[in-house]
Amino acid sequence: MKRIGLFALASSVAIGLATPAMAGPLLPGQSGVIFTPLDTTTRGTQLASIETGTLGATTYTGFLRSAVYRNTFGTLDFYFQVAISTIADGDEVNNLTASSFMGYTVDAFVDTTDFDGAGFFTAANNPNLQGPPGSTTTASRNGSGSVIRADFGDNGLEAGGQTSATYIFRTNATNYNLGGTFTTQDGSVAQRPNFQAAAAVPEPATWAMMLIGFGGLGVAMRRSRPAVVRIRFA
Repeated sequence: MKRIGLFALASSVAIGLATPAMAGPLLPGQSGVIFTPLDTTTRGTQLASIETGTLGATTYTGFLRSAVYRNTFGTLDFYFQVAISTIADGDEVNNLTASSFMGYTVDAFVDTTDFDGAGFFTAANNPNLQGPPGSTTTASRNGSGSVIRADFGDNGLEAGGQTSATYIFRTNATNYNLGGTFTTQDGSVAQRPNFQAAAAVPEPATWAMMLIGFGGLGVAMRRSRPAVVRIRFA
């Protein structure tokens, strides 16, 4: 019994070590969750990135930055940052949202550093933000789970030259596409197409193998039908 107990304990420890060290998932309909500082050793490799102007906004100009990383656990992280060039007096960019993440687990992380060097993400310099735990930004998720949101709180962008932290949403997705949106708002809204979590699409070779498999199954079913015995009476 002792050996079994020790084996079970060792197994549970091994499973714990193999599981990403993160806060509990951001659930559909949940709000007010403080972003957790990203463990930078889990960042992984960038797969894609986009930087574009604040399309559609009338009260501010700047850049919307986003990227997809495959983290060291093999799943995808979605990165978002807002940089303001100009903004109308009295206005403040106070949140960002992204979609679509329905059906996926999501954990909220933050990074205030210039982690990509020559890349376009930069160190945060928005008001009152001295890096975690100084961030007052909270994460939320709508009822269906499709939209994730960062509410900046005291870390809003209210002057030219201010840049938000980089907000990171870690998912259990292993594939992505450009079917989502990235939105920021104050008195007006800027929105553009963006990366979203997506189901993996089988490769052509995989489709071929599936079709061959279904064909073989059909042949096997036909061969396994019981023989029909006909009796003729004279």
